[in-house]
Amino acid sequence: MGRKQYLFDVLTDLSNQEIKPNQVIIVEQNADPESNSELDYIFDDWSFTINHLFTHQTGACNARNISLGKTTADWILLFDDDVRVPVDFMAQLQHTLISTKVKAITVACLQKGEKEAQQTVKQWPYFGSGCSLVHREIVDRCKFDKALEHGYGEDVDFGMQIRRAGYDVIYAPQIQILHLKAPVGGFREKRIFPWSTDNIQPKPSPHIMYFRKKNYSENQLKGYKLVQWFKNYGKLGSFLPWGHNELFNKAWESSKKYANSL
Repeated sequence: MGRKQYLFDVLTDLSNQEIKPNQVIIVEQNADPESNSELDYIFDDWSFTINHLFTHQTGACNARNISLGKTTADWILLFDDDVRVPVDFMAQLQHTLISTKVKAITVACLQKGEKEAQQTVKQWPYFGSGCSLVHREIVDRCKFDKALEHGYGEDVDFGMQIRRAGYDVIYAPQIQILHLKAPVGGFREKRIFPWSTDNIQPKPSPHIMYFRKKNYSENQLKGYKLVQWFKNYGKLGSFLPWGHNELFNKAWESSKKYANSL
């Protein structure tokens, strides 16, 4: 979305790989109903097939689900449009797959100057929707939850779906790609949600609450609520314990209400 040059650089990096992808699926989005594709270079001679889809419906969840529905390969790389990768990136992935024998790997997606302290692969509780390789078995059973569209947590939720389906997610910090964090394009438009003008803003975000209620046990949710009570102390308008407690409970109940509506 609005990142023509960045995406061209991504395609160039993939084209230069020692082990090349068979197909690259691009879901281009532009909310303007009068708009057309700006990706003229997709008709160039690339070393892989490009499957290009254009839609006026914006949203990462929708776009990823569309693209997953178009895949036929055994392995699917979920990728961002503003990253750069070394020529041996795919070869590193293949080596790690062979050594770990897992079905889902997330790699280190670092910004310029950022260092990764972790040195070895590890089991971890997260998932990166823009820097992960997953097996066909997973995409046949898991989809991005559109209740989280334009919000937060859709990638972590996808990781939870993977685990609930019986698979492990491995973080491979030694495989590193550069995340440019493009200052243009993407999903930067501020969304107006039903709660945006409420006097008492929901805490946490209804999207986060939705994710927690969907994936947490009752005791985990109580523990999360307690942590949030302390983290937000004094930030809601009162430093008095009883005053803060009243404001926090109103914000929490508002979040639960809107989470249910998602």
